[in-house]
This record gives sequence, structure tokens and C-alpha cells, in this order.
Amino acid sequence: MYDIYSTISRIEDHYKYLKAYETFKFENDTLLNLAKAQVITSERENLQAVEHLHLKLFGTEDVIGQLASGNQMFQDYTCRTPQSPQLYLYMLYEQYVLVELKAHALIEWSWMMLRKFGQGGSIEDENRSRDAYKRRTPTTLPKIKQLMSRADRSVWRCDPREHEVRVTYEEVTRLLQGYIENEVDLNSDGSCSRGCAYYKSTKSEGCFDNKFCSEQPKCSGGVYDCRYVESNMKICQAASNQNRRYDFIQYESGRVYGKGGSCHTWLNKANSWNRWIFQECSYCLCLCDDQGVESDRYFNLRPVIADVERNRVVTGVRFVKRNRVFHLQIQEGEMLPLGVINESTLEWKPADLYNITDKDVQEGIDFHMLSYEKRSVDLVELKAENNSVVTGLRFKVRGTHLHLEAQCSRVEFQRGILIEPKTTSYWMSGGNDEPRDKLPLKDPQLPTQSSTASIPYPSDNHFIEFANTGFDQDAGQSTVPFIDIQDVISDPAVPLSGIGLYFKGRDGFGGFLAPKIITYDFTPYVQLPTWESMQTVVREGENP
Repeated sequence: MYDIYSTISRIEDHYKYLKAYETFKFENDTLLNLAKAQVITSERENLQAVEHLHLKLFGTEDVIGQLASGNQMFQDYTCRTPQSPQLYLYMLYEQYVLVELKAHALIEWSWMMLRKFGQGGSIEDENRSRDAYKRRTPTTLPKIKQLMSRADRSVWRCDPREHEVRVTYEEVTRLLQGYIENEVDLNSDGSCSRGCAYYKSTKSEGCFDNKFCSEQPKCSGGVYDCRYVESNMKICQAASNQNRRYDFIQYESGRVYGKGGSCHTWLNKANSWNRWIFQECSYCLCLCDDQGVESDRYFNLRPVIADVERNRVVTGVRFVKRNRVFHLQIQEGEMLPLGVINESTLEWKPADLYNITDKDVQEGIDFHMLSYEKRSVDLVELKAENNSVVTGLRFKVRGTHLHLEAQCSRVEFQRGILIEPKTTSYWMSGGNDEPRDKLPLKDPQLPTQSSTASIPYPSDNHFIEFANTGFDQDAGQSTVPFIDIQDVISDPAVPLSGIGLYFKGRDGFGGFLAPKIITYDFTPYVQLPTWESMQTVVREGENP
């Protein structure tokens, strides 16, 4: 690639000289000297450079084929580039075509200039270079179209070098969290006869005798999936400004849930006791679904639409958290002819800054609240028809699942115009009514503690369920997956023909829920400029 780009740079420099000479109207002798230099001393160099490029990219070395396969195979590297594998091939091919045109424009201009001043110009040399151009054409175009048709069009973000909360990721907080409660307080009659495992779905009913229950914040929501571990324990409670309840739990046997170590305050004791001789009132380890003001568990349901009346389309997406609500925010830009985006118009559309407690805001209409029963998110990849682009998105609730939908609008590609977007746009929803497979998270550790980068898991017909981290690893104190909030955009910006939600992580870790974009399919529009069009460029002095 260094060799290829060095060759491209050399030809680009020669072409800049030509444009500079034309722009500043140098004397005829200066122009003739440039023309003579091209056809007498540099013709072979320039033409051989183009042959060299073609052989490396499309010929015997097939570098472009290696790049296409490598982009598909080594996702850990290509996800660091802001281009889909197909867009990368398209941009490289576009650069190759322009450089080849510029190289031949230099030669054609030189012969025209020499003939203008009666200093000759070899017809044989002209025909030889033109024949070489025409010889390469039949192999170049089919090759690139074949590779582009097979190339992945998705753009997603790798893990950053360092995870930083509120910068690279956000968390759903206090959705399900490890919670210690004595059996006597898990039922309304104050009995201790059933055992911890009986309490699959209950709530905290009181605080018997002001024991450990009086030393911790009460679970104000549902209490689920209780279990018995040991009778006696010491508990290190987390600081009041954290999302955790406990830093760690240390049992009498020496078993520790969480990292352990020294406690920043003091260890609270929670010892089970006997009621009569044969009945123990045990401390249970449960999950608390605490729907209080410290729990960020809301997802925006309002549609987010690009300004289609100004011919703007979606070009990027990212998660943001505003007022405890997670939003999928869109980047939009004005579409121009042939799939070009006006870079000066790119902007992130502001998220709605409502609060869930506002008078005119309703659950199920404006936002979705996660809970123990409703904490699933469908993993989807939405792809529009070839003549449509993404102009909006929204979350919908399907049963108990949060599901992503995309608004698509038809486009006239050559002119870059949306076709009556206000009346012809349509919403696209992935999947069907068949059951989806769950991606299990079994006793996961915090995803930020993984020593290896996250990789995408299968998305088709799957869903992920927000869950607590493992008890051994984290005392069940965090909600996973985390939410990746990095920008997902392409460079250069292009229209999108799809969008998706996926899960990335490593086995044993909680992973991240993240969006991805699918760039427009440029394959049907790839064409090689004809020799006649190149001649027009030279005659009219246009920039190829």
C-alpha cells in the first residue's frame, strides 16, 4: 500500500503542476517545456506508473482482492476505520480511476500543446497509450463490481483504548442488583418457614427488630430470585454517591462476593437467627428491581426524523443519555447527486430534553421503562431497498421487547433528490413473529475489565436481556450490558441503506449494546469513464 500510494502521489503532483500553469497563465515557452517534459522525458514514467498501479491492484498481485478479503476477515482492525469494507473499496477505486485519468490527461494535453505550436506529437505514442487504457478497462470494472457486491457495508465501533464512563459508555443503573434481606421481611406475615428459594417474586414488607435492614436503603421495588448462601456474613456497603449497594459481601466461611479487600467504612454484620429451636430466619441474597430516582432505565420512544424537507438524510447514529433517558441520536446531512453528502451541513440532531415526570410525558408513548419483566432488547439489522435511504428511526415495544425500526425514503440517486418523502416514506421493522433466541449472560463480569477487545455476537433473530453482573465477580451490583455511546459515522459521510443494534463482548463478560450503520450500496452505479469522456475533460480543461 505504501508503494501504491507513493505512485498515486507522484502522478497527483505532476497534475497539480499542470493546473497551476493553466491557472496563472505562464508564458508559452514555460507551457511547451512542461509538455516536452511529459512526452519526451516522463511519458514512459507516467504510463508505466499507471500500468504498475493496475497490475498491483487488479492484475497479478490482486492487492484489491486481498484488501477485500482482509476487511471481511480481520474485523478487529477494520472496525477502527470510519468506512465500511465496501465504501473503502469504492473510495480506493474512485481514487485509482481519477489518478489514471489525470496521468493520461497530462499526456494528451502535452501532445495537444506541441501540435498547437507546430512542434509535432507522435500519433503512434498517442495510440499506444490509448490502447493500453482501453485494454485495462474490460478487467477493471467487472473486478471491482464483483468485490463490492460481496463486501460488508456495516460500520461499527471497536472498544476504545480505555473505557471511560459518560465518554465511551453509559450504564443502565439499579435495574437488577444484588440485595440482602432476611426471610422474615420478605412476606407479610413475618414467618421464616419457607426458605429463601421460595421467594421468586416478592417485595420488602418490613424491617423486623431493626436488624441489618435498618442499616441499608430498602428495596422500593420488586425482590426476585432469592437464594440461600450462608447464615452469617459481613457486608461492606458502597458510598452513597455510587450506583452500587455493596462493595463486597464476606461470608463466615471466607467466601467473598465481589472484589473483597478492606472496606472504606466498616463491615456491617448480618447473622441469621433461630426462631424456636427448629426454625432459622435466614438472610437471603436476592435481586432488587429498584425503580427509584437513582435508577436510569428509560429508552426514548419518540421518532427521530431527519429534515427531509431540506433533502437531509441520516448519516450516523449514537446513543446519548439525557435526563436519565437513553436516546438514539442521529447525524443528518444534505444529500447531493450520486450519493454525495454536503459535508458543511452535517450535524447531530438534538435529542428531546424531556423528563419522565413531565406532565405531558407518558410511559409507553414517550418512553419505555425497563423492569424485571420487560428488559429485553431485540438485536436487529435493518436493510432498505436499493433505491431507499434511511431518514429516521424509532424504538417500538413488541410484547416485552424493545425493538428498533427505521424510516426509509426513496431517492433519485443520479440527482440526489428524495422522492416525496413526506408521503412515500415507510417504516421498516426487522424479523417476524417467530421467537428469537436469547444471547445468555451467565454470571458476567464487568465488560470494562476484559483484557481483550469486544467482538460482535450474532444479531439475526436474537435478543439480549439486561441482567445483573455475577455474584462471585461483582456481588451482582451492576447492570449489563453497558451502552456504547461512541459516534458511529462514516468518513466521508454517505447515505445509509440500513441501521442495526448488536451486542459485542467476550465470553464471561457483560459486553456492550451498540448501534451500527449500513452504508448505501454503490455497486450498481460504479462505472469506468470512457476514453471519449476523458478527451472531453482534457479539451474543456475540467478537473477529472
